[in-house]
Amino acid sequence: MFKKHSHLRNQLRLIHIFASVFLGAFIYSPWRNNPTFLMIMSFIIFPAVAVTGLWMWQAKRIKIWGKEINKLSLMQVNKEIQAQK
Repeated sequence: MFKKHSHLRNQLRLIHIFASVFLGAFIYSPWRNNPTFLMIMSFIIFPAVAVTGLWMWQAKRIKIWGKEINKLSLMQVNKEIQAQK
């Protein structure tokens, strides 16, 4: 069901490397003036590089933060259910 952390990290690393290659091609190629290529870089490639980089760097903190938010939302739902009774 869930992949091992090493498999996830390897997949994220590959995505990060390939997206970075496209970002480098964007910077150093004449395609930089193409509006379609600019939109792809702005809305797909650059966010992919940023998200994969942050995830590889701060994965543990992000998971802890997600668990805390989930716990708080469950507590809020339980309070609402008890208030309705």
